Amino acid sequence: MPDQKTIDIVFKGKGSEYFKIWIVNLFFSILTLGIYSAWAKVRTKRYLHGNTSIDGAAFEYHASPITILKGRLIAAALLITYSILSNLFPLFGILLLILLTMIGPWIVWRSLKFNARMTSIRNVHFSFKGLLKKTYMYYLVFPFIFPLLISLLFSFAYSVLVAGYPIEYFYYYLGDLYNFADKYTIELFILGGGSVSMYVLIMPYIHKLKMSYYLNNSYFGQGKFSSDILASKFYLIDILTFLVIVSILLFPSLILYGSVFALSNIYDNIGPIASILLGLLSYVAVLTVVFLSTAFFNTKLRNYVYSKTELNGNIFVNSNLHIWKLFWIYLSNFLLMVFTLGLAYPWTIIRKTKYMAETVSISNAEALSLFVSQQEKKQSALGEEIGEAFDIGSGIDF
Repeated sequence: MPDQKTIDIVFKGKGSEYFKIWIVNLFFSILTLGIYSAWAKVRTKRYLHGNTSIDGAAFEYHASPITILKGRLIAAALLITYSILSNLFPLFGILLLILLTMIGPWIVWRSLKFNARMTSIRNVHFSFKGLLKKTYMYYLVFPFIFPLLISLLFSFAYSVLVAGYPIEYFYYYLGDLYNFADKYTIELFILGGGSVSMYVLIMPYIHKLKMSYYLNNSYFGQGKFSSDILASKFYLIDILTFLVIVSILLFPSLILYGSVFALSNIYDNIGPIASILLGLLSYVAVLTVVFLSTAFFNTKLRNYVYSKTELNGNIFVNSNLHIWKLFWIYLSNFLLMVFTLGLAYPWTIIRKTKYMAETVSISNAEALSLFVSQQEKKQSALGEEIGEAFDIGSGIDF
């Protein structure tokens, strides 16, 4: 990397300031039965963006609450329609669910374009120019349809070649789903188990495809982002994360559980106490597994991806997340939420946002001012809000 001046991203948000925004957003969202949530989202993003800056230049968020509200109303209408049809006409409900699944990649694609376009620095906007067909490939075909078709092929091959069922039996039993399930139990097991297993095996590769697709099609004004990331690194991070989970569950848990049982054998009246201790240890182990594995995965992945990302070939990005610091933020934020009954939520958001922002640095950041914003037609918020309503993530947020 060239020897250039490195500038850290700065976040100046405060928990007390964000609490005022959050409590007003919560009050009016409840009062208006959720209608105000569109304005709440814009106010929140504008506050967080406006307090994040690079070399004195703050991010800006330009989305219109009305535009977002329209998207949410359409999303709510689709959810209500699906709920009614699935209860009154189950078959139509299933067909609508399939339709919603098929338009999922379009929702993600619109969301990526919208979120990028609504963000700017010094009036220079970000943009995303990925092709819709590639979104379908990376979000539907590769992760779902491909494993399903391969597993279906193996299931069909077992039925004909191993079990010896004539092909015409398949059509006969398909007309009666109850007999079909009884007759083709192993085939259905191969289909379901095979699809899930294959999805798990290719998940790191799919994650890499999504990340590359997003980064290599993102722009800042006329400047293009590029990232040279390897699928092998994603597999390694996934494997190491799994080992972290196993090590936490296996070794310390065995030692602690063994100590409790040893004490219970020495002292006859320690049985109830041992049960309480085991319950507490189990709870602590689960919390440790969840937060430490998440911190490990996010730290390793973000540090690696950012180190391989550059803008226009002369602006470089670096991430300096630390596993134990991020773990402590996750754990302490959880405890704050529990002991304050959720009132500490604004402070937890500020703490996490501040750490995630200020562990990013940019070299040659002064070159950002040289880019000229590309004047493009504003994107609709429809894609983003339907994606949010149905909890359809892009797979690239961390």
